[in-house]
Amino acid sequence: MLEADRDDGRVPLLGIAPSEDGYVRLSQVRMRAIPLVHLISGLDTDPAGTDAGPVGATRAAIAGYTEWLSLTIPALSLGWDWTLESTDRELRYQRVGEPRSNVMLLDVHGRDLGPRSSAVALALLVDDFNWQDTVANFVRTRYS
Repeated sequence: MLEADRDDGRVPLLGIAPSEDGYVRLSQVRMRAIPLVHLISGLDTDPAGTDAGPVGATRAAIAGYTEWLSLTIPALSLGWDWTLESTDRELRYQRVGEPRSNVMLLDVHGRDLGPRSSAVALALLVDDFNWQDTVANFVRTRYS
């Protein structure tokens, strides 16, 4: 839907304005229905989480960040940190911490969930979202 709208110059309007506190307020159902596009991803220059091994060796941590946005007015922004984990001979990108966003989610009665509950719900949305391949390809290209 967004690609077609963008091709003919139209931008989807959400029909809401950001609040004075900067949040765009919408329901979880509506948030999940709005496609997000990748803006940027990058590597952290000094990732935390390096573990010293038993003989002084250090397991290197690869970590970074990613930012996604909607092509709506107003734009929704969702970003999170990630680490590259090695499990069962497979590398996989995994979200760490809570996402950052300009979205305040609403409950079924239209009341704010609050920053903490919104962050938890947005984290679940990120965990259900297929973002890993996009981030991997962007990071590989950016740092090659």
